[in-house]
Amino acid sequence: MPAKIDFTALASEYGTPFYLLNKKEAINRVHEIQKRFPKNAKLCYAIKANAFLTDFLKDEDILFEVCSPGELSICEKVGLDPDKIVFSGVVKTLEDVKRAYNLKVNTITLESPAHCEYLLQAAKAENQHDQAVILRLTGGNQFGMSQKDLAECIFKIKQVPSIKIRGIHFFTGTQKKFKTISEEIPFIEDYCTRLKSEFGLENLEIEYGAGLPYDYFSGKDEKNDFSALEEFSKLIENSRFNYVIELGRYVASPCGKYVTKIVDVKGDGKNNYCLIDGGINHINYFGQMMGMKVPPVAHIPQANAFSDAQDYTIAGSLCTTADIVLRKLSLQAPAIGDLLVFGDIGAYSITEGIYLFLSHPLPAVLCDDDGKISVLRKSEETYKLNY
Repeated sequence: MPAKIDFTALASEYGTPFYLLNKKEAINRVHEIQKRFPKNAKLCYAIKANAFLTDFLKDEDILFEVCSPGELSICEKVGLDPDKIVFSGVVKTLEDVKRAYNLKVNTITLESPAHCEYLLQAAKAENQHDQAVILRLTGGNQFGMSQKDLAECIFKIKQVPSIKIRGIHFFTGTQKKFKTISEEIPFIEDYCTRLKSEFGLENLEIEYGAGLPYDYFSGKDEKNDFSALEEFSKLIENSRFNYVIELGRYVASPCGKYVTKIVDVKGDGKNNYCLIDGGINHINYFGQMMGMKVPPVAHIPQANAFSDAQDYTIAGSLCTTADIVLRKLSLQAPAIGDLLVFGDIGAYSITEGIYLFLSHPLPAVLCDDDGKISVLRKSEETYKLNY
């Protein structure tokens, strides 16, 4: 049984708000996903979902998608084996590509003809070694290349024996419906089949951003519902291609909680309000405000109080009417000092928030390692960055 967390004690010691990440939950999540993958698929964790999990997962048999020089620095800091790194990112400079090349990362993603030229220059100027690449096919947005540009890049790369084309990268979005996925898989497999025939590319892999859905608002035990993953796995299990499946949100979501304190309770005659010391600058489910949708939220009172439950609007500490975290949450006698614990917040909120707005402190990030608590990031004042 996992150790029970005393959120009140943590709030007293570290202050609020804070994020609490569960190391064991992250590792178990990866294992549960891997158990359901077919034999022709390998997991690649997109660290933009939550870079703090990189250190937790660095010893697992997975790849890591890294999309910026800063993320690459995080990987170096935690000691991630470069042979597990897929260096992606829609914007890369020549220096970025040279850095990844010299680190001997597993794979470099090429998203444009310019990226291809940078790699060719790196391979010519630096200490030459075998380097795997994947070429990203556009899904109709700013990411990746047209089929024409991609073909021209393949032609150039084939002139350099040390650069190995590992596969084709394809990603169109997150929180996808199965219908979308079931249409994309035949499309990308057909495209790769044509490339194999036209250019003689053998053992071509498909690096696919599955964008599997994670329903924050279902009211069910979402972290133990793998039906979308299992349906997807059946779709590719008999494919003639090997797959690298990029997942970020689907891995990280259940691995974190966010703890905030109620700092005021009031009403205007029509609505009841709980004001918290966090807000929309820290809470971001699926890149949008929740409105009438309710994620997993636990109310931890600091004193026994008995009354009928009432609906409350949960508002944050930002001086804007947009800072509404929840329009309607049923609570029983909420009081100043009580805690609200938001679940399934392990993905994106921790880095995607508008942290510098109004110069509120950056929340601490804590790690729960089977009941042992450590600090991954201290709470930091942001006002120093705003003048």
